[in-house]
Amino acid sequence: MKQLSKSSGKSSLIFAVILLAFSVSVAKANVLFFLQVMRNLQHYRVSGDQVSFDLEGRGTDNLTFNLTLPSRRNNYEEVLMAGYLSAAYAIDRTGLKIKTVNVIALVSNDNNRMIATSAKAPDLAKLVSKELSPHEFLGLIKRFK
Repeated sequence: MKQLSKSSGKSSLIFAVILLAFSVSVAKANVLFFLQVMRNLQHYRVSGDQVSFDLEGRGTDNLTFNLTLPSRRNNYEEVLMAGYLSAAYAIDRTGLKIKTVNVIALVSNDNNRMIATSAKAPDLAKLVSKELSPHEFLGLIKRFK
């Protein structure tokens, strides 16, 4: 009996170490993904001080990326496209398995007004590969009221 408990204790320790290593690598991938999104947003001249984002979901296959960006009344579509392109290029470069991207544009003159949208990963991949034009992509995104 003592042999069995030592063996199961050792396997539990190995499992815990593997689980810890996996979670650290996922966290590192998330940091690299967030940094890539921020770099891309700077390229599109979106102010980084008012940007907020997070990843939701468990594991690495069914993630949702939420991105909130500042906007002005007249350029919310431009800001939405910058958000989606930034996320799409970051997904492409980091290989993170994100299923859905939600981008919210906050209208700066009216704190209660926002434009919330959502897009699926296959549509983002088509946008990056230029199978879809930005105009066609904007027609595919889901808008929330």
